[in-house]
Amino acid sequence: MICSCPECGAAGVPLIFGLPVAEAQAAARHGELALGGCTMPVRPPNWECPRGHRWRDADEIGWDERLLAVLVAHGYPED
Repeated sequence: MICSCPECGAAGVPLIFGLPVAEAQAAARHGELALGGCTMPVRPPNWECPRGHRWRDADEIGWDERLLAVLVAHGYPED
């Protein structure tokens, strides 16, 4: 899993597209998640750094686990 930006080296956060649930909005306000908007690109990136660089990492399982951990920390039900 590539959690640091390949352009600038800054730490990245999971990037999601679509209408965010309340827990995702809270995580984004705290800088733990990035919101990509409603329109998803053909090959969407799944990470973003604080400078706005976006990239795609092929480790979907690692991304999914990190995303779920962030959402659960903000009250999203684990079930």
